[in-house]
Amino acid sequence: MIIVMKKMLIALLVTASVFFTLVFTLGTIGRNNAEEFKVAMVTDFSDVNDGSFNQACYEGAKEWSRKHNITFNYYKPAGISPAERIKSMRLAIDRGYNVILCPGFALGEPISTVAPEHPNVQFIGLDISSLQLFDNVTVYNYHEEIAGYLAGYAVVKEGFRKLGFLGGQEYESIIRYGYGYIQGADDAANELGEHIDIDYVYGGQFFGDSDIHNYIYQWYKNGTEIVFSCGGSIYTSVALAAKENGGYMIGVDSDQAPIVDRDFAPGICITSAMKMIKKTVIDKLEMCYQGIPLEGGLQNLGLVSGEHVEENYVQLPLDDWRMENFTVDEYKELVNYLYNHEEAVSPDIHYKPGEVPVSEYTTIIPHDNIK
Repeated sequence: MIIVMKKMLIALLVTASVFFTLVFTLGTIGRNNAEEFKVAMVTDFSDVNDGSFNQACYEGAKEWSRKHNITFNYYKPAGISPAERIKSMRLAIDRGYNVILCPGFALGEPISTVAPEHPNVQFIGLDISSLQLFDNVTVYNYHEEIAGYLAGYAVVKEGFRKLGFLGGQEYESIIRYGYGYIQGADDAANELGEHIDIDYVYGGQFFGDSDIHNYIYQWYKNGTEIVFSCGGSIYTSVALAAKENGGYMIGVDSDQAPIVDRDFAPGICITSAMKMIKKTVIDKLEMCYQGIPLEGGLQNLGLVSGEHVEENYVQLPLDDWRMENFTVDEYKELVNYLYNHEEAVSPDIHYKPGEVPVSEYTTIIPHDNIK
């Protein structure tokens, strides 16, 4: 009996030793060494004032860092090549930053290059599907198809019948938004027994210009009522065209209504298909700071609650609800249904836009890329 108890005691001591060693190792850049905890963000194609993805990441990191009195800075590469992004990452690390935020698919190759060089630096990727993973890398992707579905369903229930989708470029996250949008709009049209049209195009870039504006302007001129703008600051061309034609738009990634209200006209942005980038950044930085290991590898974030919709990582904005025919209560019922029926929204993106399965009530009109 004594021998057995001794063996159990030894096992417990060994387990405790391993646990505390692990916690100590993971906590070396946490709150126990707060003065050494430094957060940097490296941008992709856009700046931190893009009104979309980069800005949400920046604001989350800035808010969290101020709360904890942690040094934070961001680095915008001098050019758009992987070499320039690698240079920015290495510069941040050389200056002592040991948690590197990497928002956007363009940072996959740089992470794959720099992460193995610095195993004690934590890399947090957002929206990256193609990269080489290491122990110090965790990437958070999103179920954009659910966010797109919610937006498409909502605006058709609200009363829109001639819809548009403008994607930046044909990357997985953009396609998931678009195909989810089609599914949601189609389901709503099917329930209502009303026919809808969806024009579908990619701009070929993630910023607005006269070519994008003129193209979308013609959509509105020809009767398009609302366009889902899905690609960074490309929304500027959509918002301007909507303003000029009395049309509407759907924002992306974050709640774009306030910035569209300010820079174009109040009320143009009906809703936004959001992935909670700011929430993700705050949650994951807090884990690092507390010495809690990140999950590692590729993680997909989506619906985590059917009842508390504000906790989900994909959602529509509730603070300034702008729809009248589709109510907040109906939205919450829809979220609860999707949470309990995972198969309701297909993540399959292997179709061409015009081949996405839809009911007899929906016509998809695919267009060649603008650029």
